Amino acid sequence: MQVTYASRDEALKIVASKVEDVEVVLDLGPGICPQPFVKKPYVHLCVDAHRPYLERTKKEVADDPKYVFINSPWEQFVSMMPDKSVDSVFALDFIEHLEKPDGLKMMREAERVARRQIIVYTPHGFFPQTYDDPEKPDRWGMCGGHWQTHRSGWEFEDFSGWDIVCCPDFLDLDEDNQPLDPPMGAIWAIKNLSPQPEPRYYVMEDYSAWAHFKKTLEQGLPPAAFGGLRSVWNLILRAAGRQPDVPPEKRARQSGNHPA
Repeated sequence: MQVTYASRDEALKIVASKVEDVEVVLDLGPGICPQPFVKKPYVHLCVDAHRPYLERTKKEVADDPKYVFINSPWEQFVSMMPDKSVDSVFALDFIEHLEKPDGLKMMREAERVARRQIIVYTPHGFFPQTYDDPEKPDRWGMCGGHWQTHRSGWEFEDFSGWDIVCCPDFLDLDEDNQPLDPPMGAIWAIKNLSPQPEPRYYVMEDYSAWAHFKKTLEQGLPPAAFGGLRSVWNLILRAAGRQPDVPPEKRARQSGNHPA
Protein backbone atom coordinates (compact mmCIF):
# COMPACT_ATOMS: atom_id res chain seq x y z
CA MET A 1 0.00 0.00 0.00
CA GLN A 2 1.39 3.39 -1.04
CA VAL A 3 0.04 6.55 0.61
CA THR A 4 0.62 10.02 -0.87
CA TYR A 5 -0.34 12.98 1.32
CA ALA A 6 -1.47 16.08 -0.54
CA SER A 7 -2.89 19.52 0.15
CA ARG A 8 -6.42 20.51 -0.82
CA ASP A 9 -5.04 22.32 -3.89
CA GLU A 10 -2.94 19.40 -5.10
CA ALA A 11 -4.98 16.29 -4.17
CA LEU A 12 -7.31 16.24 -7.20
CA LYS A 13 -4.44 16.96 -9.59
CA ILE A 14 -2.48 14.01 -8.22
CA VAL A 15 -5.51 11.73 -8.45
CA ALA A 16 -6.18 12.86 -12.01
CA SER A 17 -2.60 12.01 -12.96
CA LYS A 18 -3.10 8.44 -11.71
CA VAL A 19 -6.45 7.79 -13.44
CA GLU A 20 -6.07 6.20 -16.86
CA ASP A 21 -7.91 7.39 -19.95
CA VAL A 22 -10.32 4.57 -20.83
CA GLU A 23 -13.24 3.84 -23.13
CA VAL A 24 -15.96 2.41 -20.84
CA VAL A 25 -16.53 3.55 -17.25
CA LEU A 26 -18.99 2.33 -14.63
CA ASP A 27 -19.96 5.10 -12.20
CA LEU A 28 -21.61 3.72 -9.04
CA GLY A 29 -23.84 6.04 -7.00
CA PRO A 30 -22.82 9.26 -8.79
CA GLY A 31 -25.77 11.26 -7.42
CA ILE A 32 -25.71 14.53 -9.36
CA CYS A 33 -21.91 14.50 -9.79
CA PRO A 34 -20.68 11.92 -12.35
CA GLN A 35 -16.97 11.12 -12.19
CA PRO A 36 -14.88 13.97 -13.69
CA PHE A 37 -11.54 12.21 -14.26
CA VAL A 38 -12.06 10.34 -17.54
CA LYS A 39 -13.03 13.23 -19.80
CA LYS A 40 -14.20 11.48 -22.96
CA PRO A 41 -15.14 7.84 -22.48
CA TYR A 42 -17.10 6.29 -25.30
CA VAL A 43 -19.59 4.88 -22.76
CA HIS A 44 -20.30 6.27 -19.28
CA LEU A 45 -22.64 4.06 -17.22
CA CYS A 46 -24.24 5.92 -14.29
CA VAL A 47 -25.96 3.61 -11.80
CA ASP A 48 -27.97 5.20 -9.01
CA ALA A 49 -30.89 3.96 -6.90
CA HIS A 50 -32.45 7.43 -6.61
CA ARG A 51 -34.10 8.37 -9.91
CA PRO A 52 -34.31 12.17 -9.33
CA TYR A 53 -30.50 12.34 -9.24
CA LEU A 54 -30.26 10.67 -12.63
CA GLU A 55 -33.01 12.85 -14.10
CA ARG A 56 -31.22 16.02 -12.99
CA THR A 57 -27.88 14.83 -14.35
CA LYS A 58 -29.49 13.82 -17.64
CA LYS A 59 -30.73 17.39 -18.09
CA GLU A 60 -27.38 18.89 -17.17
CA VAL A 61 -25.44 16.81 -19.71
CA ALA A 62 -27.97 17.76 -22.41
CA ASP A 63 -28.68 14.15 -23.38
CA ASP A 64 -25.03 13.50 -24.28
CA PRO A 65 -25.24 10.05 -25.93
CA LYS A 66 -22.17 8.68 -24.15
CA TYR A 67 -24.13 8.65 -20.87
CA VAL A 68 -26.28 5.65 -20.02
CA PHE A 69 -28.45 6.16 -16.92
CA ILE A 70 -29.53 3.09 -14.94
CA ASN A 71 -31.98 3.54 -12.07
CA SER A 72 -31.15 0.53 -9.92
CA PRO A 73 -29.48 -0.47 -6.65
CA TRP A 74 -25.82 -1.04 -7.45
CA GLU A 75 -25.76 -4.74 -6.52
CA GLN A 76 -28.79 -5.57 -8.64
CA PHE A 77 -27.20 -4.12 -11.77
CA VAL A 78 -23.57 -5.10 -11.23
CA SER A 79 -24.43 -8.71 -10.41
CA MET A 80 -25.78 -9.07 -13.95
CA MET A 81 -22.65 -7.68 -15.63
CA PRO A 82 -20.19 -10.05 -17.34
CA ASP A 83 -16.62 -10.31 -16.07
CA LYS A 84 -14.28 -7.58 -17.36
CA SER A 85 -17.13 -5.84 -19.18
CA VAL A 86 -16.00 -2.27 -18.37
CA ASP A 87 -12.59 -0.64 -18.21
CA SER A 88 -12.76 1.30 -14.93
CA VAL A 89 -15.17 1.45 -12.00
CA PHE A 90 -15.66 4.67 -10.04
CA ALA A 91 -17.24 4.79 -6.59
CA LEU A 92 -16.84 8.43 -5.56
CA ASP A 93 -18.52 9.49 -2.33
CA PHE A 94 -20.44 6.21 -2.41
CA ILE A 95 -18.90 3.42 -0.34
CA GLU A 96 -19.53 5.22 2.99
CA HIS A 97 -23.27 5.01 2.28
CA LEU A 98 -23.07 1.20 2.41
CA GLU A 99 -22.79 -1.09 5.41
CA LYS A 100 -19.20 -2.32 5.75
CA PRO A 101 -19.86 -5.87 4.44
CA ASP A 102 -21.72 -4.40 1.45
CA GLY A 103 -18.87 -1.99 0.75
CA LEU A 104 -16.36 -4.84 0.73
CA LYS A 105 -18.66 -6.80 -1.58
CA MET A 106 -18.88 -3.78 -3.88
CA MET A 107 -15.08 -3.68 -4.18
CA ARG A 108 -14.95 -7.39 -5.00
CA GLU A 109 -17.62 -6.99 -7.67
CA ALA A 110 -15.85 -3.92 -9.06
CA GLU A 111 -12.68 -5.97 -9.47
CA ARG A 112 -14.65 -8.68 -11.25
CA VAL A 113 -16.19 -6.40 -13.87
CA ALA A 114 -13.29 -3.94 -14.41
CA ARG A 115 -10.32 -4.46 -16.73
CA ARG A 116 -8.13 -1.49 -15.82
CA GLN A 117 -8.81 0.40 -12.58
CA ILE A 118 -11.06 0.85 -9.57
CA ILE A 119 -11.21 4.36 -8.08
CA VAL A 120 -12.85 4.95 -4.69
CA TYR A 121 -13.25 8.27 -2.89
CA THR A 122 -14.48 8.43 0.72
CA PRO A 123 -13.98 10.33 3.98
CA HIS A 124 -11.01 9.08 6.00
CA GLY A 125 -12.78 7.44 8.91
CA PHE A 126 -16.46 7.66 9.83
CA PHE A 127 -18.12 10.94 8.85
CA PRO A 128 -21.43 11.35 10.74
CA GLN A 129 -24.33 12.01 8.40
CA THR A 130 -27.88 10.87 9.07
CA TYR A 131 -31.27 11.59 7.55
CA ASP A 132 -33.67 9.95 10.02
CA ASP A 133 -36.18 12.79 9.56
CA PRO A 134 -38.09 11.99 6.34
CA GLU A 135 -38.79 15.71 5.84
CA LYS A 136 -35.12 16.69 5.94
CA PRO A 137 -33.78 17.40 2.42
CA ASP A 138 -30.36 16.15 1.35
CA ARG A 139 -27.38 18.44 0.66
CA TRP A 140 -28.77 19.37 -2.75
CA GLY A 141 -32.27 20.16 -1.49
CA MET A 142 -33.59 16.93 -3.00
CA CYS A 143 -35.50 14.11 -1.36
CA GLY A 144 -32.62 11.60 -1.33
CA GLY A 145 -31.94 11.59 2.40
CA HIS A 146 -32.24 7.81 2.77
CA TRP A 147 -29.46 7.30 0.23
CA GLN A 148 -27.24 10.00 1.76
CA THR A 149 -27.00 8.49 5.26
CA HIS A 150 -23.47 7.32 6.10
CA ARG A 151 -23.31 3.72 7.29
CA SER A 152 -19.58 2.94 7.39
CA GLY A 153 -16.13 4.49 7.79
CA TRP A 154 -13.01 3.55 5.84
CA GLU A 155 -9.33 3.50 6.75
CA PHE A 156 -6.09 2.91 4.83
CA GLU A 157 -6.08 -0.72 5.97
CA ASP A 158 -9.32 -1.39 4.09
CA PHE A 159 -7.44 -0.78 0.82
CA SER A 160 -4.43 -3.05 1.24
CA GLY A 161 -2.40 -3.10 -1.97
CA TRP A 162 -4.08 0.01 -3.39
CA ASP A 163 -2.48 3.33 -4.32
CA ILE A 164 -3.86 5.94 -1.89
CA VAL A 165 -3.95 9.74 -2.02
CA CYS A 166 -4.92 11.42 1.27
CA CYS A 167 -5.78 15.03 1.99
CA PRO A 168 -5.90 15.38 5.82
CA ASP A 169 -8.21 18.45 5.82
CA PHE A 170 -10.26 18.02 2.65
CA LEU A 171 -13.72 18.02 4.29
CA ASP A 172 -14.52 21.33 5.95
CA LEU A 173 -18.35 21.25 6.10
CA ASP A 174 -20.56 18.99 8.22
CA GLU A 175 -23.78 17.25 7.14
CA ASP A 176 -25.69 20.54 7.47
CA ASN A 177 -23.12 22.44 5.39
CA GLN A 178 -21.80 24.18 8.51
CA PRO A 179 -18.05 24.68 9.12
CA LEU A 180 -16.39 21.52 10.40
CA ASP A 181 -13.84 22.18 13.15
CA PRO A 182 -11.41 20.57 12.83
CA PRO A 183 -11.67 19.58 9.15
CA MET A 184 -11.72 15.89 8.29
CA GLY A 185 -9.51 13.98 5.92
CA ALA A 186 -10.49 12.26 2.68
CA ILE A 187 -8.90 9.45 0.72
CA TRP A 188 -8.84 8.39 -2.91
CA ALA A 189 -7.95 4.72 -3.32
CA ILE A 190 -6.90 3.46 -6.76
CA LYS A 191 -6.40 -0.17 -7.68
CA ASN A 192 -4.59 -0.92 -10.92
CA LEU A 193 -5.75 -4.25 -12.29
CA SER A 194 -3.79 -4.92 -15.47
CA PRO A 195 -1.63 -3.35 -18.16
CA GLN A 196 -3.44 -1.63 -20.99
CA PRO A 197 -5.53 -4.24 -22.83
CA GLU A 198 -6.56 -4.17 -26.46
CA PRO A 199 -8.97 -1.30 -27.19
CA ARG A 200 -12.65 -2.11 -27.49
CA TYR A 201 -13.33 0.52 -30.15
CA TYR A 202 -11.50 1.97 -33.14
CA VAL A 203 -12.39 5.55 -34.00
CA MET A 204 -12.12 6.21 -37.72
CA GLU A 205 -12.15 9.61 -39.40
CA ASP A 206 -12.96 7.98 -42.75
CA TYR A 207 -16.29 6.10 -42.70
CA SER A 208 -15.98 4.64 -46.21
CA ALA A 209 -16.23 0.92 -46.91
CA TRP A 210 -12.62 0.99 -48.19
CA ALA A 211 -11.37 2.48 -44.90
CA HIS A 212 -13.15 -0.26 -42.94
CA PHE A 213 -11.65 -2.90 -45.23
CA LYS A 214 -8.15 -1.50 -44.63
CA LYS A 215 -8.70 -1.45 -40.86
CA THR A 216 -9.85 -5.08 -40.98
CA LEU A 217 -6.69 -6.06 -42.85
CA GLU A 218 -4.51 -4.09 -40.44
CA GLN A 219 -6.03 -5.86 -37.44
CA GLY A 220 -5.96 -9.31 -39.02
CA LEU A 221 -2.51 -9.39 -40.65
CA PRO A 222 0.93 -9.37 -39.04
CA PRO A 223 2.43 -5.84 -39.16
CA ALA A 224 5.11 -6.83 -41.70
CA ALA A 225 2.53 -8.39 -44.02
CA PHE A 226 0.22 -5.39 -43.80
CA GLY A 227 3.14 -3.01 -44.43
CA GLY A 228 4.14 -4.96 -47.54
CA LEU A 229 0.57 -4.93 -48.81
CA ARG A 230 0.37 -1.15 -48.22
CA SER A 231 3.61 -0.66 -50.21
CA VAL A 232 2.28 -2.62 -53.19
CA TRP A 233 -0.99 -0.71 -53.08
CA ASN A 234 0.88 2.61 -53.02
CA LEU A 235 2.83 1.59 -56.14
CA ILE A 236 -0.48 0.98 -57.90
CA LEU A 237 -1.86 4.33 -56.73
CA ARG A 238 1.22 6.21 -57.94
CA ALA A 239 1.07 4.44 -61.31
CA ALA A 240 -2.52 5.61 -61.62
CA GLY A 241 -1.53 9.18 -60.76
CA ARG A 242 -3.25 9.13 -57.36
CA GLN A 243 -2.06 10.07 -53.89
CA PRO A 244 -0.48 7.22 -51.90
CA ASP A 245 -2.10 5.81 -48.77
CA VAL A 246 -0.26 7.49 -45.86
CA PRO A 247 -0.56 6.09 -42.30
CA PRO A 248 -2.31 8.55 -39.90
CA GLU A 249 0.74 8.98 -37.67
CA LYS A 250 2.95 9.84 -40.66
CA ARG A 251 0.29 12.21 -42.01
CA ALA A 252 0.26 14.00 -38.63
CA ARG A 253 4.04 14.45 -38.71
CA GLN A 254 3.93 15.79 -42.23
CA SER A 255 1.29 18.35 -41.27
CA GLY A 256 3.36 19.52 -38.29
CA ASN A 257 0.79 18.40 -35.66
CA HIS A 258 3.03 15.73 -34.20
CA PRO A 259 6.69 15.80 -33.22
CA ALA A 260 8.98 14.01 -35.65
